[in-house]
Amino acid sequence: MSDRPESGASDRGNRVVDHWATRLPLYAGGLMLMMILALTVVDVFGRYVLSAPVDGKTELTRLMMATMIALALPIVSARSQHITVDLFDGLFSAHAARVRDVLVNLLCGVSAVILAWWVMFRAERLMKWGYVSDFLHLPLHPVAYFVSLMLAITGCVLLGKAVFCVLIPPPSKGGDRSLDRV
Repeated sequence: MSDRPESGASDRGNRVVDHWATRLPLYAGGLMLMMILALTVVDVFGRYVLSAPVDGKTELTRLMMATMIALALPIVSARSQHITVDLFDGLFSAHAARVRDVLVNLLCGVSAVILAWWVMFRAERLMKWGYVSDFLHLPLHPVAYFVSLMLAITGCVLLGKAVFCVLIPPPSKGGDRSLDRV
């Protein structure tokens, strides 16, 4: 008999929610990337073949890039899929590596929350003063609010990872690193 409880409807529902909670933002980010690609192709074709570039292409690209990066940030942070440099990892014992991971996640989590607050402050000012993009006159505050929200979620994810790293016992040798797949 296994130590795992029997999987029921609740467990299956949690897996479905987890699946879509992580996949939906990534799909939306991928769609943004495809839209940027299509916009660039149409702009280059229009510019060099028809002598008629797409008006506001740079503004649209910037807004979509900010949205695309913000969509992926919490998931990449939760899964530890960000770029890391592991030059000194061999110098750390398993315990020291856990302490390092806790400190790094705490520092990054607090930094993300502070940055979310600052971007929220800037978004409020953008809305209050009616800032819009130069050419298309699109309001800038919705993107800033969205980036702020995603930074706050990222900060919470990283702080949660720091807490879990303290509370969850380390994996046995050759064990699975389930925290990286949160």
